[in-house]
Amino acid sequence: MSASVICRVVAIASIAVLSLTAASRPACSETTEVTLTGSVSCAHCQGVLMQKGWTELRWALYAVNNGDDIVLVVKHRVYKLDGDKNQLLKFMTSKATLTGHLDGEILEVDTIGRAAKHK
Repeated sequence: MSASVICRVVAIASIAVLSLTAASRPACSETTEVTLTGSVSCAHCQGVLMQKGWTELRWALYAVNNGDDIVLVVKHRVYKLDGDKNQLLKFMTSKATLTGHLDGEILEVDTIGRAAKHK
């Protein structure tokens, strides 16, 4: 096969995959207002073996600054956080309570604060 035929086949396959992905999502998703408490982290920080001299916080900040998502881990669920990155980074590797609008697994953050300690 020539290079131009291969490019056309790849382009057609890509369009087919994208259209199937778009068709599987609802056209208009509803958001739910929620308050969640959990640990703020980077998307790939759980269970990572860090290099000697690295702390969990340093690794998380490094990962986020290199494109990783900021997430909230609540028990066994992980929510991608969408909001003011500078505010979210202040709570990195800490337990926090967040309010916002949940759309699937993405939480658009309205407020974030330290989690209340239970007695």
